[in-house]
Amino acid sequence: MQHDSGYHLLFSHPELVEDLFKSFVTEPWVDQLDFSTLERVNAKLHAEGLDRRDGDMIYRVLYRDGSEVYLYLLLEFQSTPDPWMALRVVVYTSLLLQHLIRENRLTPTGKLPPVFPLVLYNGDSRWNAAQELKELIALPDATPLWPYQPSIRYYLVDESRYPEGKPGSLVGVLFQIENCRSVDELRPLMDALAGQWKTLIPPSLRRAFISWMFRVVMPGKGFDANQVNVENLAEVQVMLATRVKQWEQELLKKGREEGREEGVLTGEVKLLCRQLELKFGTLPGAMRLKVEHASSAELDQWGLTILTAKTLDEVFQISVSGQPDRTQEQ
Repeated sequence: MQHDSGYHLLFSHPELVEDLFKSFVTEPWVDQLDFSTLERVNAKLHAEGLDRRDGDMIYRVLYRDGSEVYLYLLLEFQSTPDPWMALRVVVYTSLLLQHLIRENRLTPTGKLPPVFPLVLYNGDSRWNAAQELKELIALPDATPLWPYQPSIRYYLVDESRYPEGKPGSLVGVLFQIENCRSVDELRPLMDALAGQWKTLIPPSLRRAFISWMFRVVMPGKGFDANQVNVENLAEVQVMLATRVKQWEQELLKKGREEGREEGVLTGEVKLLCRQLELKFGTLPGAMRLKVEHASSAELDQWGLTILTAKTLDEVFQISVSGQPDRTQEQ
């Protein structure tokens, strides 16, 4: 839910919606839109038996010739694609059109304005669901029933297809950040963004972007950011650098500890194998493999048992808990 609210906060800024369309919607008619007329529509879409749709972003924008279109941004935050998304888009678009009728938001000719549904997807796997409702209906191509079927198609922007973003696009930076796998990868993005931060991005959007960074993105990458100055990009850079140094120290310490533990176990294995061979002769392959994969506790137990055992089998018949090792009986 925090991820959803972070995205809705970002795309409540018309500047980011304009950036999204200009940079990632490759349709020729986008060039004909007058984004200075972009305004958000306050519509709460719901119908009997359906959940309320309070979160979707609905914008109204005019063409340069004065005609209008509704940009219905259906922001999805799923780890896997939804195979029924095309059907959901039909339902939500129908609800929007009914809302426009109730509000008397019709064109001068008394007709409904066009709607452009857009799905913004940020899951890990590539989106492979049908983008057109026709693909979900079980009808052969050559049938007289097609004209009577509902028809709609949504435009998909899959963030995973833009790991490098797009030059000059803040939405592109957002996609790059989403595609990062560690805090270390965020540092050059923040450094590049710092130069244009105050000159190209309005203050309210700067706050939303930093808040999204610290509340949504960075906690998912192992960064604890409970108390931050959400208006200061420089603090982002400092905290990133600090966190990366902490990670490097933690990894180095962990490597040393694992290496030390591995060295101790290796020494214990060699010592026990040597003791067993001195008392009982050459170890069978199965016995040696058992020793090499034993825990430190098992090695300690067998090291004590060897003092009183008369045969090799007796050494391994006692488990670490002191009970007979049933694996020897199988």
